[in-house]
Amino acid sequence: MNAYIKKEWMELTRTGRLLILSIIFILFGILNPAIAKLTPWLYDMMKDTFKEQGLTLGTVNITAFTCWEQYFKNILMAIIAMLLLSCNGFTGEYQKGTLIQVVTKGLSRRKIYFSKLLTGFATWTAMFVLYSGITFVYAKYFWGDDEVPHIFLAMLFVWLLGMLLMSLIAMFGTIAGNSGQVLLGTGAVFFVTFLLGYVPKLSDYMPMKLTDGMALCKGTAQVSDFTGSIIIASIMIVVCVIIGMAVFDKKKL
Repeated sequence: MNAYIKKEWMELTRTGRLLILSIIFILFGILNPAIAKLTPWLYDMMKDTFKEQGLTLGTVNITAFTCWEQYFKNILMAIIAMLLLSCNGFTGEYQKGTLIQVVTKGLSRRKIYFSKLLTGFATWTAMFVLYSGITFVYAKYFWGDDEVPHIFLAMLFVWLLGMLLMSLIAMFGTIAGNSGQVLLGTGAVFFVTFLLGYVPKLSDYMPMKLTDGMALCKGTAQVSDFTGSIIIASIMIVVCVIIGMAVFDKKKL
């Protein structure tokens, strides 16, 4: 299993996926404070245009909260990038026929499954730390005295959502025959949970609520408001792991 995990990391680096992911998450991490700092300048440029149309723009007050609002907006784009670059973990092996060799030589299917799953979890965690760390450093540098309450807890919610993403990719990877089907299945689950979030009685239980961390930071929501979505996301992760493991045990390679 250790050897297979090393093989997965070598594949990540040699195919350039790790480098591409790192660049994307670094860029998004830099964009969060950059957009916040540039907002007053953009307003100043637009003032004359709006004034000619009879509209007046008020004074823009930029704080650390503005930066972290961008953080929670851009994380969805980063998650999509993660999905696009991670969807062929299993299906690529099926198409190449490389799994047949390692299975016939004695490596158990469950060790292969958990090797890929743990690699996915580790990759997401590393990218999340990179993205969050860059935003945090710049926010401290530009708005050092402006404290944002509960920001680390709100960030942890986002990390949990990413872990759900990776478990869904692994599960659909064992079921699907190509990366397009993995994208479709994972995207469908997220889309359904997004739509169900508009149902008042279900909104507090949907995993997509985990991206609403700014409500916690601004004091418009309590930690208890996220309990349902945390429990549901955690249960979904466990269910996805179990289903993926069971399907891969019977999968025709």
